[in-house]
Amino acid sequence: MRNLLLLILNNLKVTFRKKGNIVVYVFLPLTGVLISMLMYGDTSVAKLDIGFADHDGKVLAAELKEEFGTVEGFTISDVREEEISDKLLSFELDAVVVVPENYTDSIYSGNAADIEIFSLKGQETTVWIEQVINTYTSSMLRLSDASGGDQAAFDRMLGQVKEGTIELKLETVEDRAIGKSMTVTSVGFLILFLMLGTGFTSGIILNEKRTRTYHRICSAPVSARQYILANSITSLLISIVQIVFLLAVMRFVIRIDTGVNDLYMFFILLIFATVSIGLSLVITAFTSSSYMAGTLSTLIITPTCMLGGCYWDVNFMPEFMQKIGFFVPQRWVIDAITKMQTGSDIGDINLNLLVLAAFALTLTLAAVYKFSRTSNVRKFI
Repeated sequence: MRNLLLLILNNLKVTFRKKGNIVVYVFLPLTGVLISMLMYGDTSVAKLDIGFADHDGKVLAAELKEEFGTVEGFTISDVREEEISDKLLSFELDAVVVVPENYTDSIYSGNAADIEIFSLKGQETTVWIEQVINTYTSSMLRLSDASGGDQAAFDRMLGQVKEGTIELKLETVEDRAIGKSMTVTSVGFLILFLMLGTGFTSGIILNEKRTRTYHRICSAPVSARQYILANSITSLLISIVQIVFLLAVMRFVIRIDTGVNDLYMFFILLIFATVSIGLSLVITAFTSSSYMAGTLSTLIITPTCMLGGCYWDVNFMPEFMQKIGFFVPQRWVIDAITKMQTGSDIGDINLNLLVLAAFALTLTLAAVYKFSRTSNVRKFI
């Protein structure tokens, strides 16, 4: 026990001998939080100049145009069919909304005709326009259902809504989707830095192999299992500090609503930390040079983080890549957190936790076996 404690203290001393490592281990993981804030922090509607081509010429098309005019940041103007291409190509307009000639009648019949949107600026522009159209069309279809397909009754109810005889009550609800997305992105980058951090700590073994210290330690009354356990505990202690610090910043400084109980989040990330430790030990045990260890670490960490959804939402990937993602531990962490954000309990992620524990156990046992069989370190570069 005393030898184990001495090895742990020595590892901590070696790791933080350079004060810059405090920044690397503790503050660098905050990069993920900052990136998520940049990605999701600005949720305001963009300023858009929108052209409106009305081929319907009836009341509901005119009402839709008025609806666009009430949206903050939208400037609406009429445009003729032959002007659409020129005004979009010259960027005089950001988008053009084209209402088909049967739009009003299609609402009366309960089957809304599709409204076309033309834009050269992609989905980041059209998404706001689609939201206005979908909201308005859905409201009109509800009135159509309530009127039973009677056009006169529909017009009467629409007039009552506009006059305020029928009250439309709106309530503001808290949007928690942004906080949840920021959480997943922040955790994704924390996973990356946990893997890099445990790799740096395992680098102590590489350095001690290079200086023959490892060989002398194993010649002393210290077994390979004790040596690996000391390095693993050192990595685990550092990982705990990283996890607690990041969760504290998210909760008390930035005040992100993660949608997950803090203790459950800590527990999930702690199990993954053991996976990272096992992986770093395997890389160290099965490589014969510092260069090979660094290269192998990069080749494993970067693509598995991509497949696991650490950098982006896995739903953006093709379906076959989403399935492949379940072969890497990062995917099981992200999946567990996503499940809990949607209301699942800790019991609903038992499979995720068991898979992560299996990864950790398998990798650690493989490293212990390899270290116990290694006796010649003279060729280590």
